[in-house]
Amino acid sequence: MTNDREDARAAVEETRPAGATTAGIGCSSMMCRRQTASAAAKWCAMVAAAAMAVVAGACAAAPPAKAAARDTANAVSLDPEAPNSFRTFAPELDKAVARMPKLDPQTGLHVAEVKPNLFYVTDGVYQAAFVRTGEGIILFDAPPSFAHKLPGVIQAHASGEPVKFLLYSHSHTDHIGGSGALASIQGLKIVAPADVAQAIERANRPGILKPNTTFEDKYSLSLGREVVEIKTAHFHSENTDAIIYLPRQKFIVAVDTITPGEVPYANFGSTVKLDGYFAFFDEILQYDFDTILSGHVSILGNREDVMIARDYVRDVRDTALKGMASMLPTFEKAFGAIGHKNGNLAYRVAIETIRRDCATQIIDRWKDKLSVADVWAHTHCETVIQYAIMH
Repeated sequence: MTNDREDARAAVEETRPAGATTAGIGCSSMMCRRQTASAAAKWCAMVAAAAMAVVAGACAAAPPAKAAARDTANAVSLDPEAPNSFRTFAPELDKAVARMPKLDPQTGLHVAEVKPNLFYVTDGVYQAAFVRTGEGIILFDAPPSFAHKLPGVIQAHASGEPVKFLLYSHSHTDHIGGSGALASIQGLKIVAPADVAQAIERANRPGILKPNTTFEDKYSLSLGREVVEIKTAHFHSENTDAIIYLPRQKFIVAVDTITPGEVPYANFGSTVKLDGYFAFFDEILQYDFDTILSGHVSILGNREDVMIARDYVRDVRDTALKGMASMLPTFEKAFGAIGHKNGNLAYRVAIETIRRDCATQIIDRWKDKLSVADVWAHTHCETVIQYAIMH
C-alpha cells in the first residue's frame, strides 16, 4: 500500500504545473477553483483521480470488515448501533397488543367482570381475581403491587358482600405478598396447600398473612352459588402449586404457567420443576374451562392459549433434545481448538452452540405466532439442555 501511494505521488508531481500546490496528494476544491490556467485545472483533476485510485486500491486490498454476529442470548444493548441493540428485537405482535386492556389512569388498574359476578384485576404485570357468591367474596391471590387497592375495588364492585376467603396459588411473594392489606377482615379464611403454609411460616416475610386453612391434596369449598375445587400440583414453585377451579364459571387459576399471546417468561416462567411443567398442559386440559388466570401480564387466557403454549413448549423440548445429539462431537472439536486445555470452556462452547441452534429454529417457527420469541427462546432452550445434562 505504501508503494502504491508513493507511485501515485511521483506520477502527479511530474505533471504539476508551476503555481499549483498540493496537500499530500490531494487537491482542495477551493484551490482548484483558484487555478486559472487550464493546465492547473487539468492537474487538479488528475490529482483527484489519483487520490480516488489510491483509496479504491486500499479498499480492494483490505479484507472486508466482519459483521458482528447477533446472538439473542447476548446482553441486550441500549446502543442503537450495537449488534445486539434493543432495536434488533422484533416488536410485540399486533394481535397480542390488541388483547391488552387499558389501565384506568386514576387507579392504575384494569377491573373487568369477565363472567357474571366474576372479576379479574390487573396492573398490567400481575393479576388477581374475585367472585361474588351472594354470601361473600372469594379472592384469588393478593399481589403486593396492587393488593392495597383490592378492598376499594371489591367495595366498588361487590358492595355489601364481605370477603370470606383468600386462596393462595403458591408461596411466592410476588403473588401473595400484599395479603397484609386484608389483615383487618374479621374471620377471613386463608386457604393454601400444607406445603405452601409451611414455606410461608419458614420465610416469615412481613406483609404475608399466614394460612389458617390447609390441605394435602384436594380441597373444596362452597359459598353461595359457587363451588371452588383446589388441587395440588407441581409445575412451578419449589414446594407446591395449586390449581384452582370454578366449574360453574369454567374458570381456572394456574399461576406462572403461560403468558397469553406471548412465549413463556424466561426459563419457562422460572420453573424449578421442568418435568412437572411439561406434564402440566395435559393435566390442565382435562378440566372443562374456557378462561384461565395465569398471574402475569394483563391478558386473561383461554383454552386455545394453553394449547398454543403447550405446542411451543413441546417444540422447544424436542428441538433442544435433538440438538443434544451433537454435544460430544461439538465438545471434542472445541476442546481440540483450545489445545485440549480448559475442558469447562469447551463444554460451555458445546452448550452455547446447541442453545444457539435451538433458539434460531424456535424463533423462526414461532416469531409470527407468539410475541417475544426472540427475547426468551434462548432461555427455554438452555433450560431443556441443562435439565437433559443433569437428568
